[in-house]
Amino acid sequence: MSPQAGRESDWRAVIAAHPLESHEAAAWLRYGVALSQLIEPSAQERQQQQQAGLAFAHAEALGASKKAVALSQRQATLLGLAQALELAGAGAAAAALGRLADWP
Repeated sequence: MSPQAGRESDWRAVIAAHPLESHEAAAWLRYGVALSQLIEPSAQERQQQQQAGLAFAHAEALGASKKAVALSQRQATLLGLAQALELAGAGAAAAALGRLADWP
């Protein structure tokens, strides 16, 4: 079985395990998290992630503190989440998260 086939079967298993009739918000949140963990980035996205990782490692090699690197990575994550919320139509939440990302 190829790695892609394994990921596809994992994806199908997550869908099959989720009770679509559920009225529990927590169940839907777990479902969203489980599905998001199976998303495979494209080759270009992987290259961009590698470059970002190298930039953070190089900054640390040049003297940036581990705390500064961690805060920068946190900022990148929050900005990515804000963009995803904006695309999902949750503009107010995206704006709030964007403001949080600007916080040092």
